[in-house]
Amino acid sequence: MKSWKIMAILFALVVMMTSCGKDTGKIDVSWQLIQNQYKVNNQHKCEVTFTNNSQYTLTNDNWEFYFTWFRSIKKDQEWQGLGGETINGDFNRIYPTESFTELKPGESMTFPLIGSHYAIHRSDAISGCYFVINKGLSRKIILSSGETNVLPFPKDARLVKGPYDHLKVQTAEMTYKENSGIRQIPRSNLLPIFPSPDKISLGEGTCEINKDFTIYYHSSLANEARFLQEKLSEVFGENIIRTKFRSDDFNINGPDRIILNRHEGKAESYTLNVDTKKGIVINGADEAGVFYGIQSLLSLFPPDLNKVPEKFVSIPCIDVVDGPRFPYRGMHIDVSRSFHSKQNIMKFMELISGYKLNKLHFHITDDEGWRVEIRSIPELTEIGAFRGHTNDEKDHLQPSLGSGPFADPEIGNGSGFYTREDFIELLRFAKSRHIEVIPEIDMPGHMRSALKAMEVRYDRYMEKGKPDSALMYLLTDFEDTTYYTSAQRYHDNTANPCMESTYRFAQVVIDELVAMYKEADAPLSTLHIGGDEVPKGAFTYSPICRAFLESQDEYNSPSELHKYFTKRVTDMLKVYGIHTAGWEEVACKHIDGKRYPDPTLVQEGIITYVWNNVWGWGAEDLGYQLANEGFPVILIGANNFYFDFAYNRDPEEEGLNWGGYTDTRSAWEFTPYDITKCANTTLYGDPITDEMFEGKTRLTREGKKNILGLSGTLWSETMRTWERMEYMAFPKILGLAERAWSLQPYWSAVENKDFAVMMREMDWNQFVNKVGQYELPKLDQQQVKYRIPLPGAIIEDNVFKANIRFPGLTLRYTLDGSEPGETSDMYIKPFKVDPDDKIKIAAFNKLGRSSRVVTLP
Repeated sequence: MKSWKIMAILFALVVMMTSCGKDTGKIDVSWQLIQNQYKVNNQHKCEVTFTNNSQYTLTNDNWEFYFTWFRSIKKDQEWQGLGGETINGDFNRIYPTESFTELKPGESMTFPLIGSHYAIHRSDAISGCYFVINKGLSRKIILSSGETNVLPFPKDARLVKGPYDHLKVQTAEMTYKENSGIRQIPRSNLLPIFPSPDKISLGEGTCEINKDFTIYYHSSLANEARFLQEKLSEVFGENIIRTKFRSDDFNINGPDRIILNRHEGKAESYTLNVDTKKGIVINGADEAGVFYGIQSLLSLFPPDLNKVPEKFVSIPCIDVVDGPRFPYRGMHIDVSRSFHSKQNIMKFMELISGYKLNKLHFHITDDEGWRVEIRSIPELTEIGAFRGHTNDEKDHLQPSLGSGPFADPEIGNGSGFYTREDFIELLRFAKSRHIEVIPEIDMPGHMRSALKAMEVRYDRYMEKGKPDSALMYLLTDFEDTTYYTSAQRYHDNTANPCMESTYRFAQVVIDELVAMYKEADAPLSTLHIGGDEVPKGAFTYSPICRAFLESQDEYNSPSELHKYFTKRVTDMLKVYGIHTAGWEEVACKHIDGKRYPDPTLVQEGIITYVWNNVWGWGAEDLGYQLANEGFPVILIGANNFYFDFAYNRDPEEEGLNWGGYTDTRSAWEFTPYDITKCANTTLYGDPITDEMFEGKTRLTREGKKNILGLSGTLWSETMRTWERMEYMAFPKILGLAERAWSLQPYWSAVENKDFAVMMREMDWNQFVNKVGQYELPKLDQQQVKYRIPLPGAIIEDNVFKANIRFPGLTLRYTLDGSEPGETSDMYIKPFKVDPDDKIKIAAFNKLGRSSRVVTLP
């Protein structure tokens, strides 16, 4: 933490002349889409407006405008008096030319901007905007514009990716039809345990838990007893529950006791027995099983429970036999693109452990940031953990993804890191919640933050006259003239795999991570090396790589160096008994531009995380190919589990959409062993036919054994605040948890399609009722800002009808055009409306927080 403060003070001294806020005002920036497919496909036109609320007059030689954008600036612009460029990645600059006329304080100007691809959502707008004002004598003023004012999308803007795209903009009428099969089920008819257990039977009567209960636990279950004690103390408002342990098997049932014990069984399985006379008994096959039994016990508590004024909680008598479907039940979270605090990551782990997820795939490095302290290489966090305005990246990285001009963790999403102590604390907390943290050090691609940091390190040691130290961890061949473009449009983000210093770097990082896990006494079975999106053509003109290829016979071209790198790092990890994991690319070879499993890598035991299951791209069955070949596989498909995707094609919904859209249902309906059972439409909205399944690989019996589990992802390009992260994650994660823990749903094995659909919709109705009536109120208690779905609404024959995805939420409406609030009329059933009525309706949770408002007509 001290290093953060020192960095902030130094940065403040450097930009002491910087002015913004009340002193000088700012230059506000507005953005509006004009049209997609402007003139040609794959480009769009928008307009940017500057409103000069500062004290400075903009002239033709005294300012530059910087911003970040998922799109690149096209060369053919319709500008007068302006020039511009995409600098690197998503970092852009616009500047005045000689013909620019003045923009005085109080004035506004609007100009067109033509960008690549398309704009469909608010998050496709420019962001992180700021001006650099040149005051002469090297004095520059940085004016942050704050959040971009994104204006409403015009109706004729063509909100599609191209003429091939048939997806429609989401409307209230579409939502109403999607929800038409949902019916509210009385809460008393719902089984409250979540995710759904293997076997459950209700007994007679209830059990009342009160302050006089005692927790008896096996000596190996101290952590679990402490966890239960903490949770019960939260309920009763004070630490009053006693605990006692016994070192051997025991049977001391009683009406005022909770017994935590061990028994033989499948890993992570448990039984839960709640009885009026015998009390509560949880038996687990291991510590994790007991922990999940406790989570099921807690799920029996009333969903809208806060502190209990009566000093007791009544739960139903019940018998549960339960265990996980998959050993790997994970969530990936990216803190490189947008940094999130230690406290929020701990909150996230607390939440997902409640849904019996057991892996946190922690994406702590990428192009945009290095987020964990490596003491042997301090430049990684000194340089690579901060983003801000720069001309040379000698002090920090360039802005990216809306991070703005200031390299300050307190005011932007681009800066920050976990100290060694922070990281160890996270590991210890994860272990207490039976979560294994799988760190991802993305390499050799996606390494720009490390490359830039190591170049600064090189310069510093060369200035000191220490060339050996300068070269020690260098990742760049300065003689390499290869020009490449990465998936995120960087031209300098890939470590050179032919330099021994690259492997010295990797070894130090691995060694220090292992040491941190050891100090935390936390498991480190797997290290994820990324391995994805190495730019095509990288290293082609590197003299070092050319010399390496000529010196041996195993590798013949630059495209094979990725495999060489993977094997070298895998050998490093084997020394520690750690499995290598990576995205699907690490286990594949390329033939005619398509990926196929590389059988020569099976013996390396590399765990593959398969993401590309986008229907219409041709690799939908790659996960099955890899599993059948013998690779351990985690299914993390974009179609179903990329939770950073927008919920639907509503321009107001933020998020990425390159692979489509995801919501709670897309995760819930995933069928891991037969993807054809959950294939409905392609990326562009076309129906999937049986003909599209022809030639696709089916999972074999042996291949099925290699499917280790499922995971969701939260890439953070658009998730710059924790509130936005929670909005995108919840309730989507509930669909993942149900599918990863619970038994295979019966409808997924039914061959008759019509009958399977009917059974699936009945199951979905049960699920959404359980989420709406039990799980969302519990998230309210934990102050989670989950997405409240918009109501579906329609007017038919002058009758207004509305519905909601999750029964249990309340619909409130107005007829005079005013915004609905907590005291507005509650929607109960359809009613007649007049043609002049201006209907607005929204969904509300138990705390009075609402969805966005739906307006009809």
